[in-house]
Amino acid sequence: MLFPLVVIEGPITTIIAGFLVSLGFMDFVPTYLTVIAGDLAGDMIYYSAGRWWLNGAYKKVLSFFNLNLKFVQRVETALKKNKGPFLFFGKLSHAVGGIILFAAGSAEIPMKEFLEFNFLATLPKSLILLAVGYFFGSTVSSFRKALDYTVLGLFVFTIIMIGVYFGVTYFSNKFIRKLEK
Repeated sequence: MLFPLVVIEGPITTIIAGFLVSLGFMDFVPTYLTVIAGDLAGDMIYYSAGRWWLNGAYKKVLSFFNLNLKFVQRVETALKKNKGPFLFFGKLSHAVGGIILFAAGSAEIPMKEFLEFNFLATLPKSLILLAVGYFFGSTVSSFRKALDYTVLGLFVFTIIMIGVYFGVTYFSNKFIRKLEK
């Protein structure tokens, strides 16, 4: 169930998976491996779209809207010259990651090189996102314990205050009756 969710929306799903690992619903190693596989599969969809499915189509759409194709060509040229840094940092960036992955396919970067650089970037990225979810989950778990203690403390305090009220009322009434006699 995790794999297709990571393919569709990797970062958010990975953080949620880390949260579930922290609560004990999932084991870390299988989760980490599934996240890596799903993330790479999603990246292959972007790459394939740029390489085979939409390569000519997006250029036609850009030219139809009078957008600058020279910019697209410059990005593709830069990608070909500096594959490693572009793919690695493009993968780590959420803002332009999909565009870089798509452009890598459009620039016809060999799939083996694409996967190598992507894999190297996916390892730390997935680990970091899982850690964010894990620590968020452990914080929530700690918060829950604190909330439980707070509620218990308020309950005990309320019982004590009720006891004090009845004690003060009882002794006050007893004292007033003594004064009236």
